[in-house]
Amino acid sequence: MGLTVKSSYALRALYELALFHKKGIHRVSINELSTKQKIPKDFLEKIFSELREYGIVDSVRGRYGGYALSKDPKNLKLNEIVYILDKPFQSYECVVTGKCETLGSECAVGYIWKKINTILMQELSKITLHDLIEIGEKLELMGGNTVEEKINNANERRSG
Repeated sequence: MGLTVKSSYALRALYELALFHKKGIHRVSINELSTKQKIPKDFLEKIFSELREYGIVDSVRGRYGGYALSKDPKNLKLNEIVYILDKPFQSYECVVTGKCETLGSECAVGYIWKKINTILMQELSKITLHDLIEIGEKLELMGGNTVEEKINNANERRSG
């Protein structure tokens, strides 16, 4: 299908892991990531297991173990993570093959799904985990409790 909570949780946890990385802390427990981002621990363990298989994170067991980024945040594009976990729109045959078995090759719905998938993945390929950290830092400086409030505060500063 499209994007799921799985990708959202993964991006949030990787964002947190990158913040620790930036502070020089390279291994973080799944418990800490789960708590900081309010993600169910069991689900996060499954997500990180998949990310480990694809070389996005490394893990070390034991008392001083935890998870670490396998790549520099500047080299980790968001489309990689989303594609690994959700494979957006790949359940639509017309997106995968370019042909709709039911309606033939001129399926307007298939055309739209393919177009949306292409745009989504292109946009996500322009954003790295490092970019996400920079966006988070800017949002922190804007004040307010929600993203909307932060954006409104920033717009007011520009116009005022």
